[in-house]
Amino acid sequence: MACPFSVVVAIDFGTTSSGYAFSFTQDSEAIHMMKRWEGGDPGVANQKSPTCLLLTPDLRFHSFGFAARDFYHDLDPEEARHWLYFDKFKMKIHSTSDLTMETELEAVNGRRVRAIEVFAHALRFFREHALKEVKDQSSSVLEGEEIRWVITVPAVWRQPAKQFMREAAYLAGLVSPDCPEQLLIALEPEAASIYCRKLRLHQVLDLSLQPITNGFDLDGRSTGFAGDRYIVADCGGGTVDLTVHQIEQPQGTLKELYKASGGPYGAVGVDLAFEAMLCQIFGEDFIQSFKAKRPAAWVDLTIAFEARKRTAAPGRANALNISLPFSFIDFYKTHRGQSVEAALRRSNVNIVKWSSQGMLRLTQEAMNELFQPTITNIVKHIDLPEPLPIPGAVGGAGGGVPERREIRAAMQFGDTEIKVTAVDIMSNRSVRASIDFLSN
Repeated sequence: MACPFSVVVAIDFGTTSSGYAFSFTQDSEAIHMMKRWEGGDPGVANQKSPTCLLLTPDLRFHSFGFAARDFYHDLDPEEARHWLYFDKFKMKIHSTSDLTMETELEAVNGRRVRAIEVFAHALRFFREHALKEVKDQSSSVLEGEEIRWVITVPAVWRQPAKQFMREAAYLAGLVSPDCPEQLLIALEPEAASIYCRKLRLHQVLDLSLQPITNGFDLDGRSTGFAGDRYIVADCGGGTVDLTVHQIEQPQGTLKELYKASGGPYGAVGVDLAFEAMLCQIFGEDFIQSFKAKRPAAWVDLTIAFEARKRTAAPGRANALNISLPFSFIDFYKTHRGQSVEAALRRSNVNIVKWSSQGMLRLTQEAMNELFQPTITNIVKHIDLPEPLPIPGAVGGAGGGVPERREIRAAMQFGDTEIKVTAVDIMSNRSVRASIDFLSN
């Protein structure tokens, strides 16, 4: 039966970053990534756009992504108080227990808007950009019903949240409610698992540490044995999702061994820990007042922390400098009658120092304290209730007690890459793995 769709467009609606890709069904292996975005931070690959949305004071859509962030940054502080800036809002619909179409989201300035409208604005933005790129790549005129849309959601999301995303897609005009089959809601870790099946060997393993083994062809593409099992940990901004799959041969399909699961253990947890640390130093009442009175400056501070957070690593010995906006320093002196430096000296947070250049100096101990709760949650979640038996036992018996190996791993999260340095405790041999989810 012929496929009714000519093109498939998939939107990765992330907590911190979002993007899309598409492929034509006549050549489905050729994946077209969205064009790189203008703007962004120096030295950071901008294959995705930050998930931030800006509405005008009269609630009209203004911009999304880097354009929204940069425009909001350049607004006069008094004028900025009237604009509605939303960022990292995706997980709000998961944390809301009684999610409805009337549920509201709070902008940085405190004003509230219906969540369904915020999500629809974002999806409509991606729809317009994706359709333009698809038309540029297509030799024929495409009708709306020829496009299948895919939106990925975390495994941890409950059914109301998934339905909410579908309703937002309808409101954004991606598809009509009369053609629900034109929109596919896919679980993020399952999409990642299928992608990892197509990864080339050098993208997953360090070739210098072990020879090519059965299960990989000469071109380095994973083929897998019947019964091979693997875990994909999808570490995102809001959630960490897991899938455990088994390769079924000869058809090469995937069998789910455990229900896809996850938890709110993404990188946003580190951001919240940083905010809690600021509250401990300067006082929660001051931080809340600063966020309300100087919302654009607060966004600048979070952006500065995000940029430095990406450079954090377990082996890094020197401190990380976080630039404090001048408005933060001035606002604190006006409201507290003392300097930021004095506040740091008076606080009991000894792992954060002050730089004469107007920066907070976060020691290695401070960064570990910010990351550790999130990392602990990830490790606890990955710890399966029972070991996965190793397939392909020698002699074909397949019995006996499964081998267990203790691996100590350190993960460094980037916008598009997860770097893992792992040590086998038994042999003390290092294995380095790097998975770039944007490589083709």
